[in-house]
Amino acid sequence: MSDTVVLAAVRTPIGKLGGALAGLAATTLGAEAIRAAVERSGIAPEDIEHAIMGQVLQAGAGQAPSRQATFGAGLPKTVTSQTVNKVCASGLLALADAHRLIQSGGAATVVAGGMESMSQAPYLVPQARFGYRMGDGMLVDALVHDGLWCPYFQCTMAEQSEEVSAHLRISRAQQDQYALRSHTFAVAAAEQGRLADELIPLKVATKAKGRLIIEKIPAPRVAAPVGDRETAQTQTPDEFVAKPDEFSPYLADPAAPFTTIVSDEAPRKDTNLDALSKLRPISPGGSITAGNAPGVNDGAAALVLADGAYASAHGLSPLAKIRGHAAVAWDPPYLPLTPAMAAEKLLAAKGLSAKDVALWEINEAFAAVTLASVNRLGIDMARVNVDGGAIAIGHPLGCSGARIVGHLVHALRRRGGGLGMAAICSGGGQGDALLIEVD
Repeated sequence: MSDTVVLAAVRTPIGKLGGALAGLAATTLGAEAIRAAVERSGIAPEDIEHAIMGQVLQAGAGQAPSRQATFGAGLPKTVTSQTVNKVCASGLLALADAHRLIQSGGAATVVAGGMESMSQAPYLVPQARFGYRMGDGMLVDALVHDGLWCPYFQCTMAEQSEEVSAHLRISRAQQDQYALRSHTFAVAAAEQGRLADELIPLKVATKAKGRLIIEKIPAPRVAAPVGDRETAQTQTPDEFVAKPDEFSPYLADPAAPFTTIVSDEAPRKDTNLDALSKLRPISPGGSITAGNAPGVNDGAAALVLADGAYASAHGLSPLAKIRGHAAVAWDPPYLPLTPAMAAEKLLAAKGLSAKDVALWEINEAFAAVTLASVNRLGIDMARVNVDGGAIAIGHPLGCSGARIVGHLVHALRRRGGGLGMAAICSGGGQGDALLIEVD
């Protein structure tokens, strides 16, 4: 059994709710992340075998969002795909599933990641199908209901984390101090060019709504059609072949006006402890605020994974290796502890200790999550989220797990390699961790 290797890791900039990326569907963001990742990997699009994309807010996104994203990216119709939803861990689970598929011999090349447009989450009308007999109707916000709401305790995950933070004795001051750290580090990383290897610029059309400007719309090529190689293509009637010009999220028009988005919208250079301390908590007397929690965001990330033997045979240079994955589940309110619990499970399975890990990416679902994880693991904060995290950058639910893994790959390479651990919590009281290694 050979290694699973990472050949490319990219992401879009992360936009704010209603911000610069709000007009782009999650599948459009996902398509561009996939297209750029495959292009950087050195693998021909027709040689990609499978795609796995995380997405949480799928209401209104259309049939098989992962398939939409692969078609938009110009991958052939022969590329199989699946969409996964494990709330915040979706993008990381996509990578873990891709790793397992490669290790089982089911595929040699897989593109995996996550995508989300929280700006485009619809409102739902639960009783509208069969009508209201009498009285008022109600709109349900899919963003909250499907992404941020705990069905077991009938409250938001922020409210749950606030109670657990108090139980764990994580103070408001500690959370605000950590939030300032996240913004400070993210701003410095951007200014010093440490995000350049992962970020892909987006040319967002200003008149053709929902489209990205590109020089040429990707035209899918099929290396090995299903059925007879000589006749399978010609046996398909033309009207049954999806045409890129009709479904593509791109516009190939050099004269079309556009706005180029090259950086994350949310990191704040001007924030300070005084401003953070004045923000009203989500619950009266609580400790979680809009300042020490992540925003509501849009974005996508994608990585290309391959069998190590395949990469070697094709002369491709891996960026990193996937060493393993672990998942845990616990009481739904205990989100702050689950990233550490998953990491502990994975370290034990590999015969390692937390001190063996050179860098950590612990998703900042709330400041309390990272603080609780660091405390439980007993690790040096100097090795955690060294370029900021979701509090500053943003947390597009289905994308974040893939974003932190992709960033970890590039951060380890800049720092001379070693082991890296990405860990994330998810709604319902679950946690996932992925271990990578850079030579």
